[in-house]
Amino acid sequence: MKLVSALSLGVALSLGAAGMVGTAPAFAAKKEKPAAGPSYNLGKPFRAAVGPVQGLIKAGKLEEAKTAMTAAELTALTPDEKYVGGQIRLELALALKDTAMQAKALDAMLASGSTPAADIPKFSFFAGNFAYERGDFATAVTRMTEADRLGYKSTDMLLRLAEANFKQNKISEGLGFVERAIGESKAAGTTPPESWYQRATSVGYKAKMWNEVGKWTRLQVRAYPSAENWRNALVIYRDSAKVEGQLALDLFRLMRVTKALAGERDFFEYASTATERALPGEAKSTIEEGFASGAVSKTSRAVNEMLTLATGKIAGDRSSLLSSEKSAATGSGKAASGTADGFLGYGEDAKAIPLYQLALTKGGADVDAVNTRLGIAYARTGQKDLARSAFSLVKGPRAEIAAFWMLWLDTKA
Repeated sequence: MKLVSALSLGVALSLGAAGMVGTAPAFAAKKEKPAAGPSYNLGKPFRAAVGPVQGLIKAGKLEEAKTAMTAAELTALTPDEKYVGGQIRLELALALKDTAMQAKALDAMLASGSTPAADIPKFSFFAGNFAYERGDFATAVTRMTEADRLGYKSTDMLLRLAEANFKQNKISEGLGFVERAIGESKAAGTTPPESWYQRATSVGYKAKMWNEVGKWTRLQVRAYPSAENWRNALVIYRDSAKVEGQLALDLFRLMRVTKALAGERDFFEYASTATERALPGEAKSTIEEGFASGAVSKTSRAVNEMLTLATGKIAGDRSSLLSSEKSAATGSGKAASGTADGFLGYGEDAKAIPLYQLALTKGGADVDAVNTRLGIAYARTGQKDLARSAFSLVKGPRAEIAAFWMLWLDTKA
């Protein structure tokens, strides 16, 4: 998938409407009327050669005009003559619908040295696009970079620059142009299409540029926070960062609230991770949610065995939680954090919050883990500002997971 389809530039409209072709004098007329636009210093041999060409074009004798134009160009010696010759060749190329000739005419006009300064940015873009279409990506970048430098504004140009750089394996440079196109689109009050984000992610993924992949999946989620996009972002992050254990548990929790769990494997791995962390209530509710959504088969032997295992542990776990909750004030910070984890696993976030706060004051607990889960508890109870405050304190390997949770807060209605 490319950022833009093959551009039909509509040169006849884009250039002709601007009066470019119309500035060429009507050489066939003996008494010329003043032409609109700039005037050009043209010698008699050149005038004599191109006058008939214009007559042939007007008469629709295009193949004859093509032959005559080749001869007439030999008489173009000065910058003005070369520029006007390019204009007439462009007029002929437009009539013939010959894109290769259009490209040649534009190149000649730009090379002449007589192109009006106001037209150079526009012509450079069109010339760059023609170069792209014929597979000359280096020239395309050179031409369109010059148009960009001179102030030509077009998201199409930025996207073409991105693709031309991708074609030359200049991935970072290309992604920079996609980012600019998105920024300029937003500044103009339009919504960048999702395909732009998808293209950037795809290119980064093929190049194994994982930092860029993470960046672009997050940007896509922010712009289009669908369950599918959340899943792509979180799974790519999990696999590239090799997230396991306690970190994986908090990532699964985010997948759950974003509806990004898909298929029996996701639910089974989540339940397994919760079981390994001694959270039978979370394992049970995860499996039951999978059953309810239809993502998990109720006849799955492995899933049912895990459900039976988790269910059998809940009564004892509940009793232990009540006991540890009562003694939390006199226990260690680690014990308070562990008790809070238990309540969080049952979805009892309101009970988990004060215990996590207590763990932070006592010390001895994993501060980054506590702040991550305190943020989760706040987030799931709708306390967005407090959740952000907790997540912002998370450092180290958990910082990325905390950032994903904050992204969810930003996209949540």
